[in-house]
Amino acid sequence: MSRNSSELPQTNGDHLDDSYLHSPIRIYSAESQLFSLKQFLISAWQDLRSSSAFAKCLFWQNIARHYRYSSLGIFWAFVPSALIAIALTLGQRSGVSVLIGGTVPPQIYGIFGMIMAQTFLEALNIQRVSFNQHIHLLTRQKIPVESLMLAGIAESIFGFIMRFPVLIAILLIFNITPSLTAPLALLGIAIIIGLGSGLGLFLAPWNALSRDLDNVMQFFPWLVFFVTPIFIAIPPGNWLYSVHLLNPLTYVFEATRLATYGNSMTSCLTLLLFIPFTILLLIGGWLFCRLCLPYVIERSIT
Repeated sequence: MSRNSSELPQTNGDHLDDSYLHSPIRIYSAESQLFSLKQFLISAWQDLRSSSAFAKCLFWQNIARHYRYSSLGIFWAFVPSALIAIALTLGQRSGVSVLIGGTVPPQIYGIFGMIMAQTFLEALNIQRVSFNQHIHLLTRQKIPVESLMLAGIAESIFGFIMRFPVLIAILLIFNITPSLTAPLALLGIAIIIGLGSGLGLFLAPWNALSRDLDNVMQFFPWLVFFVTPIFIAIPPGNWLYSVHLLNPLTYVFEATRLATYGNSMTSCLTLLLFIPFTILLLIGGWLFCRLCLPYVIERSIT
């Protein structure tokens, strides 16, 4: 199987890396790719370095596909978050007691949690369906698998950027002054995107080989909402509080909130502890996708 340079994706005159136009023929065999671990890692690193042009094209194509033919266009990226912010505000004014935000207005707590949950789930789903959406390119080796990963991460960052004005607006409306540790909140968002993307990469081969995961994903977001403090700040001693403590996202979400409008550096340091884990999850998911790619391609053409 070889790459056909005449079929490489291009967008609006963007030129791809010449190194891939002259890349050698790659043949997948039954021999394990880990037989030579050093060569496997070198090949993965080379593909990662040369996949930026492909990733750029895929990113813009994905954005155009999502918003080009919709009535509101790119505004759909933040409309859901804005509607949720309005709903939380109206709910609080109506005396809805279930919205509990601790020491901050519940609207702030709820919309911040919702944006973080949306960011995590979007990053997970973008990577999860990447094999399915681009299997026709992978089977013909038009693009390296690394370009799918990078384009997906860029798309997740874009999604958060489009929701960011909603968060700024809600802080201004309720006169919340960001803390001096607010820049650390961006680290928290990066960790959330990394955790979602890493988990999605591990699920991508399974999603391409079986439809069972699509059924699981119908209730998975609700499970995330249940085991993560998104709208409700559960007080200690409650059984749901113990459930939240078992979820790693709880610590990331709470540390990101504290970094934004709190004054406790102790909890913010939790974000630093998650950096190595997030990096390992991303690298592991990336290499796992490379290992599974021959089997996914074989199943897709048989």
